[in-house]
Amino acid sequence: MKALKILLYTVLGLLALWLLLGLFARKNYHIERSTEIDAPIEVVHDQVSFFKNFKNWSPWHVYDPNMKTTIEGTDGQPGVVYKWTGNDKVGTGQQLLKAVTPNRVDFEVSFNNWGASPASFQLEERGKKTGITWGMDMQVPFPWNAFAMLTDVNAFVGKDFENGLVNLKKVCEDIVHKKYRGFEIVEMDIPATNYAGIRQEVPIPEISKFFTENFPKALEEATKSGAKMNGHPTGFYWTYDTVTMKTDMAAVVPLDKPVLKPGNGVQAFTVGGKKALVIEYNGSYDNIGEAHMAMDDCMADMKMRSISPVIEEYVTGPGEEPDTAKWLTRVIYFIEPVIDSTSTIK
Repeated sequence: MKALKILLYTVLGLLALWLLLGLFARKNYHIERSTEIDAPIEVVHDQVSFFKNFKNWSPWHVYDPNMKTTIEGTDGQPGVVYKWTGNDKVGTGQQLLKAVTPNRVDFEVSFNNWGASPASFQLEERGKKTGITWGMDMQVPFPWNAFAMLTDVNAFVGKDFENGLVNLKKVCEDIVHKKYRGFEIVEMDIPATNYAGIRQEVPIPEISKFFTENFPKALEEATKSGAKMNGHPTGFYWTYDTVTMKTDMAAVVPLDKPVLKPGNGVQAFTVGGKKALVIEYNGSYDNIGEAHMAMDDCMADMKMRSISPVIEEYVTGPGEEPDTAKWLTRVIYFIEPVIDSTSTIK
């Protein structure tokens, strides 16, 4: 009986201490984390101002993939409410969208009936990139604020903010820099460039030999005319037939000026001055076909077709680097819109 009384007094003492700590412990904490996203501000703003996009990057959906959410009101407009119910890790709560401007989105967050805490996303346009700061003035009510004294609230909650911004960055950058077969394809304008080279129909297994024999010839002929190499050895491909195992191609070198009267089987080419899709391919030439298939996928998606020749610019190769993983080939496809057979050109 005496032991029971001691236990009871101990519990009551701890409870009294807990309540006393709660009276003096701080209730307000400011949590803030920032990052930079390689995407236009409009893309980032769309992700943080519409609750429908929240599941794309929310750090808390990882804790409970089956959490139930509802959106009440017009999404993206002040007054809309996002509610969630989940397991013990996410609890229940809601977010109320308070205000939306091009550079700021303001919320009120209520978690487990703790009262409303103001939160915001501040966005800064940095050229083609966006700086974003996620902040919240977190309110921990009595007596739970006593527990907060025993932990680093900023680090504990801030870790979720950090994870959320990592997810947000990936989502936004994937939207802007869509990948095909793992390759990022960039659309750019390629200026017209002068080349000199030798064009032949070549058996596909002999492409490497063809380059080795003809790059020096092309450069020698260009040098005779006073032109200088202005770039990297390059391959032009008009056809690539895996049935006959032959390709109509040219081994060329880019020049600072045109070769007017080439000889020794060398031809002058001027290629470019058009819009193109570009892949920076790293690796052995044996696997470069995957980059070309990625181009096919991208063009189908964009409703574009290629304009010959297809270009492979050999920026780094076996002559400079023994490690094939460090070989860099720039794959370039000039493009134009696909014209539907049912369309009428006016």
